[in-house]
Amino acid sequence: MRWVIAALAMLPTQTVADTQYWNYGDWSVRVETVDTGEDLRVFCAASTGGDGLPALRIEVSNGDALPPHYYPAPVLHEFAPRGHTTMMQDGQRVLFEFDLDTVSEGFVQAGLDEDGIMQARASVHGGDNLWLLQNMRHAEMLWIKLDDEVVYGASLAGFTASYGKIAEQCGFSTIGVID
Repeated sequence: MRWVIAALAMLPTQTVADTQYWNYGDWSVRVETVDTGEDLRVFCAASTGGDGLPALRIEVSNGDALPPHYYPAPVLHEFAPRGHTTMMQDGQRVLFEFDLDTVSEGFVQAGLDEDGIMQARASVHGGDNLWLLQNMRHAEMLWIKLDDEVVYGASLAGFTASYGKIAEQCGFSTIGVID
């Protein structure tokens, strides 16, 4: 009997996850709560786009530095079919432009993932995260451009509710963005 207990003790502990989804306008929220056996982690993501097109996402967890000390970065994610390249190339300058005639600059990081799939991520400079989120709250569209070409147009209908939901679920304040 002791060897059975010893064998069971050597098995890896299994994490238990619970995932919830909400939709707000053109945005969706995914919250995954994971009990690691040591602590309870909550992973929150608000996104728009996808289904073969780039997706604009904001991802945080309750273990991250969070507002008001650090604001999450909206990041444009693009994946290419195996053997193909992404529209966005590593090191390219990208502009995040609103219908309010406001613009912020960022850069693309691109490369192959562990499965050999080309992917690219475009984001603004870290110091512009709050500014970008504030403009997303008040604008109708966010245009992400390489040079003068639009790579992605993100509808911001539902952004405010989505941001509020990830703040509620991951435990951070909406002051500075919504309030």
